[in-house]
Amino acid sequence: MKLEREAMAHYLDTGFHTKVSEAAEAVFEIIGDDIEEMSVELNSDTEQIKNILGQTKTKDNGYAPSMDAEPFYADPDKKLYPKLRDIAMDRLTGDKCKSLMLEVIVEDTEAENHLAWLREVMVKPQSYGGDTAGFNIPFTVSEDGASQKGYVSAESMKSGKPTFTEGDIPGIGG
Repeated sequence: MKLEREAMAHYLDTGFHTKVSEAAEAVFEIIGDDIEEMSVELNSDTEQIKNILGQTKTKDNGYAPSMDAEPFYADPDKKLYPKLRDIAMDRLTGDKCKSLMLEVIVEDTEAENHLAWLREVMVKPQSYGGDTAGFNIPFTVSEDGASQKGYVSAESMKSGKPTFTEGDIPGIGG
């Protein structure tokens, strides 16, 4: 059975904490209620070099992951909105744009815990305005620092307040 797209959930910390060590203080809000398609682009960085012996060597420089969230309609009831507004309108840069992103994969809807990754990210609005559908502030999330693997409980996700715990899922491993 294939997983539905909704099995992959992306959350941003609305308190804009900047270090994975601050996970306990984070207040996560899910991204995607107006979005029909959203993917994390891994942006792999490889170079192929052919030497004088006719051999091809590949140099792997890793990844530069990013994710575009579009549309993001301005909604004063969303905790993420004031921060995105301020970043865009005040032209904030650097650490003022850093936050934490929580990614959760729900592979088994009956499980008590779900695999998750907590990542330090940079959040950058790309524009603001839009059409008659509403005031839109589309943004890009780019990895910018440390990452931790762990899990969140199904109960915390159902409550709308996912809580990240570092390490393997109890009784399962990673």
